[in-house]
Amino acid sequence: MNIFSGKPIRLLTTLFSMLVSIAMLNACGSSGGGSDTTAGIGGTGIAVGKVTDFGSIFVNGNIFDINQAQFLVDGEEKAGQAGQDDLSIGMVVLVKAETNNGVFTGKALEVFYDDEVEGPIAVVPGITVSPDGTQKTFDIFDQTITIDEIDTIFEGTSFNTISVNDIVEISGFRVSPTAINATYVEWKEVLNLPGSEVELRGTIQNHNLGPPDSFEINGITINTDGMTQIDVPGGLQNGLFVEVEGIIQTQAPTSILASEIELEDEDLDDDIDDVSLQGVISNYMDDSDFEIDGQGIDASGAQISPASANLGNGLEVEVEGDIVGGTLIADELEVREGETELQTTVSPGSVGVTSFELFYPAIAGTVVINVDAQTLFKDESAVADPDFSITNLNDNDFVKVEGQEINGEVVASIVKRIDPDDYKLEGVVDAFGFTNWIEILGIRYNVDGDTEYEDNTMTDVVFFGLLQVGDLVEIKDGQAPLGFADEVEFE
Repeated sequence: MNIFSGKPIRLLTTLFSMLVSIAMLNACGSSGGGSDTTAGIGGTGIAVGKVTDFGSIFVNGNIFDINQAQFLVDGEEKAGQAGQDDLSIGMVVLVKAETNNGVFTGKALEVFYDDEVEGPIAVVPGITVSPDGTQKTFDIFDQTITIDEIDTIFEGTSFNTISVNDIVEISGFRVSPTAINATYVEWKEVLNLPGSEVELRGTIQNHNLGPPDSFEINGITINTDGMTQIDVPGGLQNGLFVEVEGIIQTQAPTSILASEIELEDEDLDDDIDDVSLQGVISNYMDDSDFEIDGQGIDASGAQISPASANLGNGLEVEVEGDIVGGTLIADELEVREGETELQTTVSPGSVGVTSFELFYPAIAGTVVINVDAQTLFKDESAVADPDFSITNLNDNDFVKVEGQEINGEVVASIVKRIDPDDYKLEGVVDAFGFTNWIEILGIRYNVDGDTEYEDNTMTDVVFFGLLQVGDLVEIKDGQAPLGFADEVEFE
């Protein structure tokens, strides 16, 4: 089946523009063509997910050869000019690739990236911090952005330094039409009025027919002038979903002078073969009825990994299957959000090809960390090696790791090298000794009279009275004597 038959396909709000541009490439003679002959009896499929590595391009555990691929980055004006150097680890991309009997052959035909939003972090409500300090939220053009200390990749800024009035580019997974879990954040500049370049999407409201035309998106005034490029068949009108690029003129109230306005469509093609889609579950009813950014999913017959996973809203997953009658019928579903988080040093002599070990200054052994094609590596230390991977991970490097515990080991989704900091161990409690010790992943941390429980709101007796094997608990250790928990709390 030709995935570009009929009308443009749009898996996600942002991804519609990707597919339109890809279709335009096809019309101009792209290697993808307009038929299903590129892979013999196979055809073409699409993979949507965050980039985890380069060399080839790694998306959703698939390794795609990009030697003959055409890239489109941040709009059709870059068609034929963009390439791998325009992408970064953590960006959410769409890859159109060859398939054979429903399996990706590893050859990418087109690679497309477009950010979710670009603009200033709002002064009101500003930046809020989660109770455990590992997440922050802020607004950009009435879009609520969540960044995570481990999950989010930062360029030009950091989790600790990002600030109100920073102009940032956001890529990530939509949780709702107005909320995004950021996988990638790039700092552009400090807000300059007027003059900073911005980008947003939304539905036209309160359209005033010009010339020049003006309208609103979520209360933000969009102005046009004689230089505005308007790519909207039939002209601007209320109810159309558009992407706006332009210059911010004023803030509070916000107004933007548009340099380009493009029509986007929220329609989905009803039948698409060979789809790999990564995102966040929303509108969960049961395993046969939920959404990933508006795409209906039926995973009732899917092989779910891990088998013990409980699906629900907010869980990051990858699904594979075909879209039939508007619903993605999943053959496989893999949870990509780890409940285990570790922050400590790499054990000397432990780094191999696909695994390494972490050491804690506590009682008992080390933790084995396994990596695969879906593991994302990022160096946020003072060294800041752009090519950081397991091949240049060193003995005693200080790292943050997030992943899933499987049979006493951890399959890492993210590995970040950082400068030395406090030790952290978050995971499922294997065992504990009442008011004496807690064991997670075979690492036993002692507690003493200086240990704080639930931000010092509980006594040790109350905490241990509530604690059960299987609970998710975080331990922090940074003060002498090392090996004794400074802070312990439920997650």
